[in-house]
Amino acid sequence: MNEILKKIKRKKELSDISNGIVEDVLNNYLRKNNILMPKTEKEIKLVVKEVRAELRKYVGRFQVKFSFKKRLDLLKKKDFEKLLRTHSSTRERIDSDSYKFLLSYLNNLSPNSILDLACGINPLFLAPKFPKAKYYASDIKEDELKLLKEFFKTKKIKSSVFVADIRREKIFPKTDVCLILKVLDIIEKKGHKLAKSILENLNCKNLVISFATKTISGKDMRFKKRKWLESILEELNYEFRIAQSKNEIFYFCKLNSSGNCFSP
Repeated sequence: MNEILKKIKRKKELSDISNGIVEDVLNNYLRKNNILMPKTEKEIKLVVKEVRAELRKYVGRFQVKFSFKKRLDLLKKKDFEKLLRTHSSTRERIDSDSYKFLLSYLNNLSPNSILDLACGINPLFLAPKFPKAKYYASDIKEDELKLLKEFFKTKKIKSSVFVADIRREKIFPKTDVCLILKVLDIIEKKGHKLAKSILENLNCKNLVISFATKTISGKDMRFKKRKWLESILEELNYEFRIAQSKNEIFYFCKLNSSGNCFSP
């Protein structure tokens, strides 16, 4: 098992994914295909290939420039602008008006706690804007979580950083708001049962859910709104409003427990 895990993680883009996550995906693949444990070189090669393909679904769209060491050097030099540009999602948000939408909403909400699921390095930008809030940051990539821990320590920001596979996690911390940015589209092949399960398990009244409006090649998506999400939100009694930036569409959601009209 350990040898197969090492082979899977030899690809650079998968090298810092938590061993627990990789092992979980591997076991799921073996169980689904009724394989006890691959033994021949041919069997091992096939399993490694298939598990890598599954893992790339969760990290492939979020390109990272520079090695962990170079990114850590940028952090130590306090070159946060350049560090944010080492990740495709944060770079896009800086170059567009996406962060303006996020900050406008969060400033109105004035949260005391924020949960950022599959966060990447997004907290590097957002957390300092809310110094009184405790920031919960979770992801499957250990190197990025290490960067965040060092950053939070440097900035003296109240935080909790932890590995979490949101496809299987059932218990989340109670917070004022939860960010689920450009994630729900890529966690399942068919249907949206998993996305609904994640939203049901969250323990917060306010959600910010976003999706890319462009394909990886840069073309505009034909359908930018997610009607399936709107149906789930209505079923779970969330009110929402929609805002769209250059590269991202946001759903700002509030649990409707009192019957009041939506307001951040």
